[in-house]
Amino acid sequence: MNGRRDKLAWFILLASFFICVAISIIIPLGINTFIQQSTRELDVNVQANQGTVGILHADNEAGAIFAGDPAQSLEAGGAVLTNDRDTALILISTPDGEAQIARIQVYGNTNIGFERAQTPRFRASTSNNDLQLTLNNGRMLLNIPESASRDLDFSLDVPQGFIELKEEGQYSVMANNNETQVSVMVGEAVVRQDGSSLTLGQDQRAVLVSGAPIQGPLGTERNLIANGKFSDGFEEWVPLASNVELTDQPDVDIVIEQVSEEPAVGLIRTGIGHADAGLRQILSQDVTDFQNLRLLVSMIIAEQSLGVCGQQGSECPLTIRLEYVDTNGVDQVWQQGFFANGVFSPDTPDVCVTCPPPSNVHHQVPFQQLVFYESDNLMERLGQLGIQPRQLKTITIIASGHTFDTKILEIAVVAEE
Repeated sequence: MNGRRDKLAWFILLASFFICVAISIIIPLGINTFIQQSTRELDVNVQANQGTVGILHADNEAGAIFAGDPAQSLEAGGAVLTNDRDTALILISTPDGEAQIARIQVYGNTNIGFERAQTPRFRASTSNNDLQLTLNNGRMLLNIPESASRDLDFSLDVPQGFIELKEEGQYSVMANNNETQVSVMVGEAVVRQDGSSLTLGQDQRAVLVSGAPIQGPLGTERNLIANGKFSDGFEEWVPLASNVELTDQPDVDIVIEQVSEEPAVGLIRTGIGHADAGLRQILSQDVTDFQNLRLLVSMIIAEQSLGVCGQQGSECPLTIRLEYVDTNGVDQVWQQGFFANGVFSPDTPDVCVTCPPPSNVHHQVPFQQLVFYESDNLMERLGQLGIQPRQLKTITIIASGHTFDTKILEIAVVAEE
């Protein structure tokens, strides 16, 4: 009898021991699994950069955003759609707003679906931010800033395959039913199609065609401007001294500041009477054999006191000026002015009336919003006027007016041979 009791006691003791060990293992594992796998949605905000941008929510409710409207949020399962002349800007950040995850420039005739946009719920989690998109057709430019918080798993489905963006940088993707082109300006991407893959580094491009092997790595477009994202401060740029009309009025401050975790140049002035200042970079680039040459700028005009660009059309809160030599050996200037406030009138003309031709109409952008601009192909446009560039000499960023606050996040002169 005592033997049975001893066995039962040992059984209870051993069972209790194993249960205790199991609990001590399972509960921490369960808590750790919960911490690692619990997620919350990233903030995805869409704004119209130009025209009217369509929004399709996860519940199939359709909406629209007009240029200048506040940004609208988009949840996983939603989509962004643009028509021929519409462009959009998508800003993706953590729910607390502490970190920007990605900035996406969306061009015309584009359909982008958001399949997943998640971040770990708990700071203790070692999981990455997770972003999965589908580019059904169209063109997008992705800017992924360096994040001090955690890495990003960024995947993109395209009609012919699958793309993984492996690190911070800048990537361009253009897709239709026939082919997809992937370009890496900065960073690293892996392109996958039908069981094969190709890794792309900086300044490399790949082409995916249905039913054919991946083409690449190929050459890609290149930016002729050094330090165009100002990650190295003013390196490669020469600040221009302020030109102030009234001696008792302040100069223009030229500073490097942070905008949504990206470095930006700020040109800031509060005063009376005219003042201007800027930055200049020597390019000395032969572009004779280039087929395509475009100016790209990402900017915010946060303050502007004059209407449009003043009475002579020469006081824009932002002007980009390219000095070049044409194919006939003649020095030429091409420039584009930007403004946020005012309307065209006899007192606020739509062009700079004191500047040499060609006279480009000033481009209006939404006030106090981050926007981007891309010019037409300058090789083609200036060639039609008989003043096609042969050599780019300099590029100058100018802020002008009375009171203004202009921020430049990125500037590029993109060339394609």
